[in-house]
Amino acid sequence: MGIVSLITFRYIRGSRVLGLLSLKSRLSFIVMTVGVSLLIVVLSIFNGFQRQVKESLWNGGPHITIENNFQTGQIPKYNKIIQAMERKEDLMEYIISIQGNITSHGLIRNNNNFVPVMIRAVPIESTTDLILNKIPNFPRLEYYNREALKKINKKDMLVLGKEMASLYSFNLGSKVTIAVPTGSFNLTKGVDLNIAPFSVSGFFKTGYYNYDSKFIFMSLPVAQKFFKMKETVNQITVKVKSLDDLQYCKTAILSVLRSPEVEELIEPETYFTVRTIAEEQKNFLAALKMEKTIISNIVFLFIILAALGMVATVYSLVRSKRKSIGTLKALGLPSSQILLVFTLNSMIIGVVASVIGGIIGIYYAVNLESIINGLSEIINTVGMIIYKTEWRNVELVPKDIYYFDHLPVDIDISFIFMVTTASTILSGLAGYFPARWAASLDPIETIKND
Repeated sequence: MGIVSLITFRYIRGSRVLGLLSLKSRLSFIVMTVGVSLLIVVLSIFNGFQRQVKESLWNGGPHITIENNFQTGQIPKYNKIIQAMERKEDLMEYIISIQGNITSHGLIRNNNNFVPVMIRAVPIESTTDLILNKIPNFPRLEYYNREALKKINKKDMLVLGKEMASLYSFNLGSKVTIAVPTGSFNLTKGVDLNIAPFSVSGFFKTGYYNYDSKFIFMSLPVAQKFFKMKETVNQITVKVKSLDDLQYCKTAILSVLRSPEVEELIEPETYFTVRTIAEEQKNFLAALKMEKTIISNIVFLFIILAALGMVATVYSLVRSKRKSIGTLKALGLPSSQILLVFTLNSMIIGVVASVIGGIIGIYYAVNLESIINGLSEIINTVGMIIYKTEWRNVELVPKDIYYFDHLPVDIDISFIFMVTTASTILSGLAGYFPARWAASLDPIETIKND
């Protein structure tokens, strides 16, 4: 192996005394390095997006939703239905909470316009639990007025998303006007509206832009009065312990809703539907997964391209070293070691490129948001100098398009190891086939003809 290592590193170094790579190896090395680093950055961003979406959806809203799809959609005696579910022990061991909610579209007044929003009302038993984020289906508060929150069950108080407050310039204590539909829809009269002023008592933040800019939360008793729903709700929501438990819990809930005990509580025309969060967001999550797969395949082509370049590099190296190969074989170096020399040549380049590409990819993934913000500042500074007042600031990662208030990145070390291993194997395979040709050369013919 001593002579094999010596020859291998000599061929990698090239003809220059202080050179690290021969001219023929540099292009393949650069393409391989860029491909590995780019794949790590892209996949880290997509992993971060998927993790952030799942966490925001999982923490921000209900996991299983039960609704009555008949007429008004209201669920009377919902507390007794909840009690029937709570008596099912094999169901409750997978469940964190069950509660009645009101969720509805509404309109919020912004200057002279009404903007569509989503309103969700949940039971709030304690202001302390609300502040400590212990209320199911209620997001974490970031800013709040403690004294105002103490009256949230009695007064017209609400909590807004932080992004909504920024969009419409709402502050703590601001008075906002909200309009909501009440009663059932009528073809002749349409739908009745109830309009009332509310006071902002706090702001929440989930990190999911669409959620933080569209949702309004209030107490269930206040919402029942506002929506004129008396002692009813339009949803029963369930939070489960794990995503893996969703389907089992849905099946168990359906069995409870069809039991004689619950059928005695509901009106004959009641028609319950049960949806899980995985079903509601199925298309969105599937699209996100498909985008990740497509982008990964496209970026992986860079590594394939580098491997093909490695084939050409090693083939060119064999052609230029034919006389040396013939001499080595004439001196007694076996064909297996000739094969090993050129296979190791490409594999070592692949290992070095993978390691350096992995380091660069991790660095860029960790610092990507700062790098993008820096680029945005440079672009905007140059734009202001050239175009002055006509320039409009550029945002390279717009929050209203990419949903999040920051760029989520999730670096998966096991994935990085898989990428570097795959690129190393591809490099070895790329060098193997030209190396076989080198090992099959006739030493007499190569020395005579070269």
